[in-house]
Amino acid sequence: MNQTTYCPPLNQIAFSVVDLRRTEAWFREGLGFLPAGGAMALMTGPVATRVQGLPAAASCAWWLVGRNPWFQLELFQFRRPIAKLMPPDFRPCDTGYTRIGVHVADFDAALANLTRLGTVPLAGVLGERGRRRACARNPDGVYVEIMEDDPLAQPPGSERAGCPAAVRSVTLSTPNLDASVAYLTAINGHGPEEIALHAPEHEALSGLPGARCKRAVFRSGDILVEVVEYLDPVGKPWPPGYRICDQGILNIAYGARSKRDHTQVVARAKAFGARPNWRPFHLGRAGVVYFNDALGFSVEVLWMAPGASDRRYGFEPLPRDKRPQPDTQCIEATVRIAAPVAKVWEVLCDHEAMSQWAGFERVSVVKAGSTDRNGVGAERLMSGSLGAVVEQIVGVEPRQSIRYRAIEGVPFNYHRGEIRLCAQGDETEVSWRIGFRGKAPGLGTLLRAGMQPMLMRTLERGLKPYVEGAAAGR
Repeated sequence: MNQTTYCPPLNQIAFSVVDLRRTEAWFREGLGFLPAGGAMALMTGPVATRVQGLPAAASCAWWLVGRNPWFQLELFQFRRPIAKLMPPDFRPCDTGYTRIGVHVADFDAALANLTRLGTVPLAGVLGERGRRRACARNPDGVYVEIMEDDPLAQPPGSERAGCPAAVRSVTLSTPNLDASVAYLTAINGHGPEEIALHAPEHEALSGLPGARCKRAVFRSGDILVEVVEYLDPVGKPWPPGYRICDQGILNIAYGARSKRDHTQVVARAKAFGARPNWRPFHLGRAGVVYFNDALGFSVEVLWMAPGASDRRYGFEPLPRDKRPQPDTQCIEATVRIAAPVAKVWEVLCDHEAMSQWAGFERVSVVKAGSTDRNGVGAERLMSGSLGAVVEQIVGVEPRQSIRYRAIEGVPFNYHRGEIRLCAQGDETEVSWRIGFRGKAPGLGTLLRAGMQPMLMRTLERGLKPYVEGAAAGR
């Protein structure tokens, strides 16, 4: 007797993020997704290394859920290997997983929430009321399309009717449509369908007006998986040395509720020629394997028996405190400077000048930013009596904030720093916040105790007199 073909639903979209708290808040506060726990120990060590195909893999993961049944967004913040930043000129036509689509219950409320978080649509709003769409980029540069209309002709039931958001699509931009369709056909157990997810005019929403492409759409459970080959403009290939831990959409996952069905999907993927990072790993009533095709697209195939595993592995809502914290320590300081925001901003963007006010003997830019020498992607080497540290600029809002992370030479993990400026009449309020996790038990507490007064001295005895002196021409 022939085995019935098992067609798995898509039940996960995974992201590699630079700042877990910032990206999680964007999806939760902006679009209404619900927290669903997370994992750290499970994502660190030899098993994670083999499953993900990354050297000495170590990360903290948080999960979010929406209205979709048995589906999650998975956010990884890697401390090893450290995520490379998304290229600043990344476009939705470039090779990779580039875009997700989210159907929202209240379109105007969603846009208003995102605006409060500092995110506005890239090209305004398209369509008449009831069928409006807009596209924005999340904190990691991923294109997120917000949909007022549901692209599914017959939407399934909801597990969480009160939740305002449901993921409806994910888009894969490929240099070879036929090859990618064949890959996903093997995993899905069926081919694409005639589903009108996007029309040519929708390309303008993500910054590609007039783009020409070929596309195919799979229905995988209640998620549409769109495969697009752009003919004009032709997309760039993967960045040199790309790994799935680099900033952006990491991969997508298809799921089964039994080991038998999982084994069938794995067998189809292998028969197609997809390469697993490692043999399928099984832990109790769940299992997982990552596959890669010849074009470099990672697809996870997992299984999970119904029941307690859903809550354990992030498919049910959980309070926000029921998840591991990447940065368990936090220090903050604020100072008022008698100088306009423009002057303070000028000083903060001059990395070499930090040796004059930040307590380091020497500061030099060892890697220029992608579009601005001192901007996003810039790396500064800071040397002093205690050693050398390399920090990388990861976000800039002109005259408002600078975000950065330490990537070498520090005794802590999951570092994130942010300097914010706020005009107070003719003066400027500077707020500096640093989060981190010590590399050894108890170390974080000791570091916080030492770093808090250092930060205050840096602001009050370093930055403040330096900027005020520069503003006065001294």
